Amino acid sequence: MMRDYFFPDLSKRNTSDKERLELADADMERIGRTIRQFKTINYLLSGSRRLMREHFFRIMSQNPESEYTLLDVGAGGCDMSIWAACEARRRGLKLKITALDNDRKSLSLAYQAIRDYPEISIVEGDARALHCLEAFDFVFSNHLLHHLGWHEIKAFLDSILPRTRIAFVMNDLKRSRWAYLGFTLFSALLTRGSYHFYDGRLSIRRAFLPEELQSFLQQNFPDRSIKVIATCPARLVLAYSTREPPLR
Repeated sequence: MMRDYFFPDLSKRNTSDKERLELADADMERIGRTIRQFKTINYLLSGSRRLMREHFFRIMSQNPESEYTLLDVGAGGCDMSIWAACEARRRGLKLKITALDNDRKSLSLAYQAIRDYPEISIVEGDARALHCLEAFDFVFSNHLLHHLGWHEIKAFLDSILPRTRIAFVMNDLKRSRWAYLGFTLFSALLTRGSYHFYDGRLSIRRAFLPEELQSFLQQNFPDRSIKVIATCPARLVLAYSTREPPLR
């Protein structure tokens, strides 16, 4: 039993269990603490800032006089949208950001967080129903894909591809025993009083292996140059560019 606690069977994705943050009777105080802690977790573990610098801001900086648009899908408390706005300001770039989410619990905090960022607008909507949105230069998601089943991921990418003018990056989790053990120890020490310990471990069980994503893309998007990139710590990224050469 102790071995299963630290090293569970990760041979298949767990797509049936629900995260506690998603439950209707979730405690609001814990919800708020969980959402606020996402900023720390994203800073320390996600690598999203580096990915956005490499795949988005590097391109924007080549034509700094242009105006750019970014869609942040599943924006949650908007910590990544706010970081992108600050990075654009620092570089002297014009960037308009649309933060999309359908979680009212997160959005109540997000509206407060973006008060000093007029370049960020929030759209309340589902990532699986993007027909009402325009096209964007860049599209980003952080830890969104593992919440979706395979057919939902296909529908999501079907909607995103025609709405991406330049590039998208979908940053997500790699399913591995060492990632599970590492997060168990990290979360137990640094995310007390929130839902991160349970939800984060479940997220890793819902996450992907590189070969699973490669096979999925070959079956469903054989003519699209969507890349699967493994990054540290224990992340898998879907990267796509409309430009040549494709993103590496």
